[in-house]
Amino acid sequence: MILFQAFYWDCPRIENNEGEWWNLINEKVSGLADIGITTLWLPPSSKSSHIDSMGYAPYDYYDHGEFNQKGGIKTWFGSASELRTLTQTAHKKGMLVLADAVLNHCDLGDQMEYHPILNREMMTKYTPKSGKFIRNWNNFHPCEYSSADAGAFYGDLEGYDLPDLCHDNPYTYLGVMEYIRYLKDRVEGIGYDGFRYDAVKYYDSWIVQSIQEWQKCFGVAEFWDGDKNKIKAYLDYVNWSCSAFDFPLFYALREMCNNPFYDMRWLWNSGLVFESPMRAVTFCDNHDTDRSQPIVNDKLLAYAFILTHEGVPCIFWKDYYNYGLALSGSSNGIDNLCRIHRDYAGGGTKLLYNDRSLYIAERQGYQKQKGLIVAINTDPNSWRGVWVKTQWPNMNLPCIGWWGHDQSRPKDKRSDGGGWAEIYAAPRGYAVYIPE
Repeated sequence: MILFQAFYWDCPRIENNEGEWWNLINEKVSGLADIGITTLWLPPSSKSSHIDSMGYAPYDYYDHGEFNQKGGIKTWFGSASELRTLTQTAHKKGMLVLADAVLNHCDLGDQMEYHPILNREMMTKYTPKSGKFIRNWNNFHPCEYSSADAGAFYGDLEGYDLPDLCHDNPYTYLGVMEYIRYLKDRVEGIGYDGFRYDAVKYYDSWIVQSIQEWQKCFGVAEFWDGDKNKIKAYLDYVNWSCSAFDFPLFYALREMCNNPFYDMRWLWNSGLVFESPMRAVTFCDNHDTDRSQPIVNDKLLAYAFILTHEGVPCIFWKDYYNYGLALSGSSNGIDNLCRIHRDYAGGGTKLLYNDRSLYIAERQGYQKQKGLIVAINTDPNSWRGVWVKTQWPNMNLPCIGWWGHDQSRPKDKRSDGGGWAEIYAAPRGYAVYIPE
């Protein structure tokens, strides 16, 4: 499985595709499917209170570009019919489509109303043109059902920020669950297949668990934290019913790429993927980190890691299309690494060698995926290699993917009768070898 994040912050404006983003993605689906992308992650598609919004403050949950409100009919990404066409195109190519589910908070309402707990007027009366999931003050914290939720990232009504939904209110709970059903419905709804859960730190975990155990679909939670034990604790709270983005690994990969003094011995066991690979979604940047704390140097080293190791790797639109890291038609770059992941990256992972600047690991293979060896070298000046003991005695080990500050192709190798082979990678580069 390879996930592709099909957007970045303010992408419709930056790419001069306001109101046409769904159509642009639709044009890319076939090419992405060809390299092994299995799942598209789309931005939140419900309409916010203004047209030029990335969707992370939903107003009318059922308006995906169908009703003339809040400045127009389309959302910033396009119309509901164009969105449905996109999901249908993806399904025809055998791909899944993830909805970005924003369940913690929503945009402000249409009118002021009296809030009896706070004893003041609040903008919490909603009259969406879809006529569905109509809310008032009692749907948010504080209300008759609860005074606060798991967190206050967006604030509750007392802080005059975006109101946090109170899932303890039965009407709110049923409204969220019906919305989830609608998103997945391929006839009456949009036709999504699973969910990326936004900002799960800030609302109670039981709502995600309820959805996942009901829908039994792929889901990934954004629990933004550098402590893998906290992420594991969250997954425990939801009964391991969904996956989580591996932020600890991201921080390690960012240091590996950006920090010339990074010690590669710190990489092993740095992220969730080393302890819970079946529930780790690995990534090299996303729409948030790209704006504030991105990987800026030699990012292909990070992609070489996530596309050869366990976990579900996630490719970022900007890296693939805007930053030129696809390198289509070559043995370098994301395109080739995706094919390597699809065809060879099966089975468990074994660390073969690790020192300050060289990391070598082996995927042990599973069924048709024969396995591979990946070497990542962070030395800025020198090719580096060592003899390692592989599981493949007397085997040819051709190098099928590489990149580095020296673009020369690493030599193919052959293991001896004990499985030993000398594995090399270029300065600030990677090399992937397969058994033949």
